Amino acid sequence: MNQKELIGSPIETLNEWKKSVLVRYGELSLKSTPVRSFMENILIRNIKWMLNRKKIPYKSITRERGRIFLDGDFPRKVCETLSNVFGIVSTSPVLETSTDIDEIVRLSERVAEIIIGPKERFAVRARRVGTHKFTSIDVERRVGEAILTKTSNLNTKVSLKQPDKYIFIEVREKKAYVYHEIFDAPGGLPYGSEGKIVSLFSGGIDSPVATWLMMKRGCRVIPIYFDNSPYTDKSTLNRALSVIKILREYATHDRFCMYVVSHGKTLEKIINQAPRNLTCLLCKRTLYRVATAIAEREGAKGIVTGESLGQVASQTLDNLMTLNESTNLPVYRPLIGLNKLEIEEIARKIGTYETSSINVTSCGAVPEKPATKAKLEKVRSAEEVINSIQEEINSAELVYLE
Repeated sequence: MNQKELIGSPIETLNEWKKSVLVRYGELSLKSTPVRSFMENILIRNIKWMLNRKKIPYKSITRERGRIFLDGDFPRKVCETLSNVFGIVSTSPVLETSTDIDEIVRLSERVAEIIIGPKERFAVRARRVGTHKFTSIDVERRVGEAILTKTSNLNTKVSLKQPDKYIFIEVREKKAYVYHEIFDAPGGLPYGSEGKIVSLFSGGIDSPVATWLMMKRGCRVIPIYFDNSPYTDKSTLNRALSVIKILREYATHDRFCMYVVSHGKTLEKIINQAPRNLTCLLCKRTLYRVATAIAEREGAKGIVTGESLGQVASQTLDNLMTLNESTNLPVYRPLIGLNKLEIEEIARKIGTYETSSINVTSCGAVPEKPATKAKLEKVRSAEEVINSIQEEINSAELVYLE
């Protein structure tokens, strides 16, 4: 990426002031000192990883309580790049000055001259941390009056409720930062800080959202895709691969992969030799058992699924209990209390909805009348036709994504 492509904001031309990026994190600051330090270290590692992967230059990284600062010449590009990093709440390209209020006013005026246009309304928002001779309100009044005077020829106005532009000021112990943009990020916990889990991953709307939500809570997630051929075709696998590439943009780790497991032969046994109304439950229990074996191989601490209570027949309360019985690992269902519209809203937000909605061949194994309250004893008895899942476990292939 060349320098012309990296320049993204007019205030980056103000070379008199040092440019940097202010990184905000939320719940990390509430942790105990040892835990906060542990998670901050992981977050900084993840920030460096993402910037290096995207080839975005920076000079140094420092941290204060509740804040991380990155020095560099192209802060806006840094902010854009960090918008997918879990643990970060938001970022801003900032210009640095001293805590002398006259210097804060001078810098704020220069920023205002660049970003505020004719007849636009503006507001000043100040935040102060530490001990100073002035309050946050003092800063807002001084800066607001100065900007109003400086831009009087443009007929600008102060509007605290509906401004067109904001001037933000953050005053810390010995430095002050002025900025006008805030880039949202996903928040949560740093990726990898909570260990590994595996994910039952179809590539439809639900499983990517469930996977993303567990990634947001600090988990390294290893998706497992079950290939139901000949009851589905390559279109479902291609969709899953396309969706997982979107989630890869959130994963700040070199090793990001998906298991592909051949499930068609087992499904054929279930269809031909077990009660037809139990097909989906027996299929799902097999998925749980195979996922358990892969989780143990990977050192993962549980299984995540996209199940939502009552959404389909296999997701009734009775059937979920029957599914849980097939594994000795915890099963995490972050979508359990959400309806389809709520899940779709998250999918749109994280960028998976459009790809997950691609038309693919529906599974041809689904029965007309699936059981909604299957008895565990009957399910166990019917499951005897499967005999072993070792062949299915042995078929698991790793697909690595760059």
